[in-house]
Amino acid sequence: MIKAREQFSAYLHRRYSDRSTPKHYLNDLDMFIRTTTQKKPQDITSRDVDSFIEQQLAKGLAPATINRRLASLHTFFEYLASEDGELAALNPVKWLRHRLKEGSYLPRDVADETVDKLFAVIKKPRDRAMFSLMVGAGLRVGEVAQLNCVDLSKPDEAGGYARLLVKGKGQKERVVWVTPRWYTEITAWLNERKETSCQRLFLNQRQRQLSVAGIQYCLKQHCRQAGIDISCHQLRHTFARRLAEQRMPVESIANLLGHAKVSTTQRYIAGANPDLRDAFLQAMDALEREDVVTSALPTGGSRAPRREKRDPELLQAALAALEELPIWLQPTLHSYFKRRWRNWKPHTAPKLAAQLRNNLIRHWRVLIETNRLSSWDDLKRSHIEEWMQKRLESGLTAKTVHTDYSLIKGCLVEAVEMEIPLSPHLFRAKPPKLPALLPRFLPPADSQALQQVVQQETATDTFDAALDRAWFLMLFQTGVRSGELLDLRLGDLDFSHRRLFVNSGKNGDERVVYLTPALTASLARYLACRPANDDDHLWLLVDGSQLQGNQVRHRLKKWGEICSVHVSPHRLRHTFATQLVNQGMPLASVAKLLGHRKLDMTQHYARLYERTVKEQFETAVAQIEGILAVDWPQLVQNEPTAIPILQFT
Repeated sequence: MIKAREQFSAYLHRRYSDRSTPKHYLNDLDMFIRTTTQKKPQDITSRDVDSFIEQQLAKGLAPATINRRLASLHTFFEYLASEDGELAALNPVKWLRHRLKEGSYLPRDVADETVDKLFAVIKKPRDRAMFSLMVGAGLRVGEVAQLNCVDLSKPDEAGGYARLLVKGKGQKERVVWVTPRWYTEITAWLNERKETSCQRLFLNQRQRQLSVAGIQYCLKQHCRQAGIDISCHQLRHTFARRLAEQRMPVESIANLLGHAKVSTTQRYIAGANPDLRDAFLQAMDALEREDVVTSALPTGGSRAPRREKRDPELLQAALAALEELPIWLQPTLHSYFKRRWRNWKPHTAPKLAAQLRNNLIRHWRVLIETNRLSSWDDLKRSHIEEWMQKRLESGLTAKTVHTDYSLIKGCLVEAVEMEIPLSPHLFRAKPPKLPALLPRFLPPADSQALQQVVQQETATDTFDAALDRAWFLMLFQTGVRSGELLDLRLGDLDFSHRRLFVNSGKNGDERVVYLTPALTASLARYLACRPANDDDHLWLLVDGSQLQGNQVRHRLKKWGEICSVHVSPHRLRHTFATQLVNQGMPLASVAKLLGHRKLDMTQHYARLYERTVKEQFETAVAQIEGILAVDWPQLVQNEPTAIPILQFT
C-alpha cells in the first residue's frame, strides 16, 4: 500500500502542481490506510470502506466531508486500475452503496450586524484591508494572500471604483471592483506598508508574504475579541448574499466570484431570495392585514453548522437485538441497518433506530415462521405477495402495506449488494396501488375558528401563553414540519432580515422561510421571558427543558376540540401551502418555502379552492374575450318548453 501511495502522490503532483489538491487527496488516503492495517490494494474490499465510513460518522463528520474522502479513495483505486489492468474491476468504493445523503445546504453567510462587530474591534490597517476584500469584493482567503501590489489599480476619478486583478483557482484570472468604502481601507494600509523587495500586497511582521494560515489566525483572534465565530469563507458568502438581495443577476455574481458554473453561485445565494420573500409577505398580508409594532428585537444566537455525533452504543444495541433472527439473515440485516443509520440525523437516530429494529424483527419473523424459511433459497415471490395480502385483509391501509414492502425490498437489494444469489422473481412482487388522497388542509372557516381559539387561549400574560402562541404561529405561518420546529436553535433566527434558517429539513436539506409581523412579535414576546441557560434550542419550557412533540400535539388537539376542528402539525403545513397558492403565489415559490424538491409533492399539499378557480377563470376570459364576468350572456326562457337562448343584459 505504501508503494501505491507514493505512485499516486507523484501522479497528483504532476497533474495539480499549482493547487492544494494533492495535499487533501493524500490526507484522505492516509486516514483510510491507517484503518486497513496495511492491506495490499487488491485485498481491500467494500467491507473495509464500510468500516471507514462508520469510523468517520462516529467522529461526527458531515456527510459532505465523508463523501469527499470517498471520492479521494475512488480516484486512488481508479488510478491503480489505469496502471494495472488486473485491478480494473476491483474498486471497492461503490457509490450506490457508500455515498451518503448530503442534502442541500444554505450558504454560511453572516448577518450584517456580525460584520459590523468584527470591524469594530479591528484596529490594524492591514487586517481591515484584508477582510475588506473578502466581504467587499468576495475574494477567497488564498486569493488575498496571493495579491501583488501591481494587481490593484487606482480609481479613474475621485469616488470611483478601483480595478483589482485576481488570480483564482486553477490560475484563472478575473477582474473585481473595489468600492470607495473598501478602497479607503486598502489605501490606509498602503500608506503604512513599508518598502520591501516582496511584491505581495499583504506582509507579515518580517516583511514577507502573509500565509493563508496567518490570515485565518488573525481573523480568529479578532473574532475572539468581538465575541463572534466566523470564517474567511463566510465573509465571501456574505458578499454574494448582499448582491443577491439587491437583485443582481446570478451570472454577474458568478463572474465576480470566479465561478465557472452558475450552479455553484446559486448555492452561495440560496438564502437570499428577495422575490420569494416579497411574494410570501404579499400573500400573507392579503390573508391577514395586521400592523404589528415590535420593539427592540433580540439578535438570536450564533448560526453554525450542526456538529452532533451519533451514539455508537445505540447502533450496537440495535444490531444485537436483530440476532434473535436466523443467522443466515443477520449479516444482510446488519448491513442494511448500518446503511440506513448513516443517513439519519443524530437527534432523530434513537427513534428511527427503534422503529427500524422492531419492524425488521416483526416482518421477517412472520415471513420465516409462516413459510418455514431456512435460507435465502427458500424465499419465493409468492411468500411476499401472500404476506402483503394478509396484511391488507387484517385492515391495514394500502399505504402501510406499501411502506412495509419497501422495507423488505430494501433488505433484498442489500443482499444482492452483498453478492447473495437471489431469484429475480422476488423483485417482481407488486405492492398494493396507493389511492390518490386529497390534501389535508383546513377549510377557511375551520382555519379561522382555530386561529380565534388560539388567540383567546394565549391572550394571558404568562410564559406558557407566550410559548404556545409563538410555536403555533411558527407552524401556521411558515409551514415547517414538527421535527424541524423542535430542532430550531436560537442562531437560526435572523430578525434583521425577518427570516428563519431551517437546518434540519428532510433528507438533510436546508432552506429559508420568512417571518411575518405577527410571528415576529410573538417570538419577541416569548424570547423576552425564555429561560436563560446553555441550551441553544429555541423552544424551552419554564423549567428549562426542551419542548417535546407530544406536548405540541396535545395542545393542538385541545384547541381543536374547543372549535370542533381536527388538527395536527402536518395539517397546518398543508393549510399553509393551500392558503399561499390560493393567494396567487406560484407553486414553485411555495415548493421552496416547504422544502420540496419536486412540484408534484407541493401539488399534493395544496389545492385551489373552487372560488379561486372561478376568479382566475373570469380574469382569463376577460383578457381573452374583452368582457367582464358581469357582462356574460345569461340563459333566458320565454316558455317552460322553449329552447334556452343567449341574451346579453
